[in-house]
Amino acid sequence: MSTPREELHALIDELPDDAAAELLPELRLLKLQAEARAERPRGSGTWPPAWFGSIEGSSTDISERADEILRAELGRSPQ
Repeated sequence: MSTPREELHALIDELPDDAAAELLPELRLLKLQAEARAERPRGSGTWPPAWFGSIEGSSTDISERADEILRAELGRSPQ
């Protein structure tokens, strides 16, 4: 059984050049996403984090007024 990397290399070697060119942007994106996951700091796993709720809001809780806000905006044309 081959390793995933060996299998990936074999599959890429079998691709025609135009298919490889189409695949390249996707592979670059996957690489960036993998790097971002690796660099993401590992939290303590507790929720909420220590900074959560560290500032006070300036207006009343919007979730309490959701129905009122939606009713007021319903049918309004975009500006």
